[in-house]
Amino acid sequence: MNIVLITRENSERVTHVSVYLCGNYSEAKHFCRFVNGLSLAGGEKLVARKILGNTEYSLEKYQPFSFDDLVKLDNTTIQRIMNELDSEILGNALIDAKEEVKDVFFRNMSTRAGVMLEEDMEYAPYRTESDIEDARQLILDIYNSLPTIEKKLDELWIRHSGLKSIKEQTASDDRNHIVLVFRGDENVAGFVSVYLFDEYDNADTFCFFLNGDVPDKGSFLYARHADQMIEYETTKPLLISFHPIQIFELSRLEPYIIREVFKKFKPDIILAALKGMDKRSRMLIMQSLPTKTTDEINERIEQSDHADIFSLSASRKAQQRIINAINETARKFRER
Repeated sequence: MNIVLITRENSERVTHVSVYLCGNYSEAKHFCRFVNGLSLAGGEKLVARKILGNTEYSLEKYQPFSFDDLVKLDNTTIQRIMNELDSEILGNALIDAKEEVKDVFFRNMSTRAGVMLEEDMEYAPYRTESDIEDARQLILDIYNSLPTIEKKLDELWIRHSGLKSIKEQTASDDRNHIVLVFRGDENVAGFVSVYLFDEYDNADTFCFFLNGDVPDKGSFLYARHADQMIEYETTKPLLISFHPIQIFELSRLEPYIIREVFKKFKPDIILAALKGMDKRSRMLIMQSLPTKTTDEINERIEQSDHADIFSLSASRKAQQRIINAINETARKFRER
């Protein structure tokens, strides 16, 4: 599966990201070219690039990068690009290239390999302009897809991969469940990564695991389920996890938002979200609810065995629905 990351940016920063999954490299390449050729109003632009899964990518503003700009790269980066290339593609790309660009590659290969490449370029069949352009674009695609060297999420992924829930996977449901992970300082994400799971519960467990982690002071880490071709904001959401203290504090700071959200959900959804919480935690959240909803929930709890009526998966889905609704309502409220 080829992952394409699409970023929307204005004159200051990347504001939204979305994901598209392609069946092969050719489809991903053409899709990226299509997106990168679009024009947006208001000074915004879209940038699409093929990326690797489970790897962080910077959300800094995109700077146009041409084939001639390869001379700006250090030898380590050039070698990482060359590791993904075969000699025929590289030879095609270097036909009629500037000498400075050719030197970037030749100085990063052995003398023997350099001589062989020059011979291939000289005696190989005629290359069309399209052949040359496609080869150069492939090199740029490889460069754009290079992961960030510093992988701060690696340790978390290793810890998560060792969890019992991962080892006891249920059968694949033949879908790609996308998880977006944002990492940033203060309130704006500086990095994003994409994870794919073939079973919903494993994607859900991963989100729950990451959102329960405590990042360094002044930073945030946020994982969420994502759908293809849906844009997600790169700012820190108002609520990351369904934590009773956070919700209680929000009900004091943003009473309108909390009450507006909870009154839209049926008691069954709220009951599912409360599954597994101790009495104190439930009371903190229920203090944020409209009185009528609280009465209905208390009645339901008295009439049934609350612990047995909802599965863990259903509980987390209910929590995520409420989290998403709170964040979306907060966004709309603040845009007024």
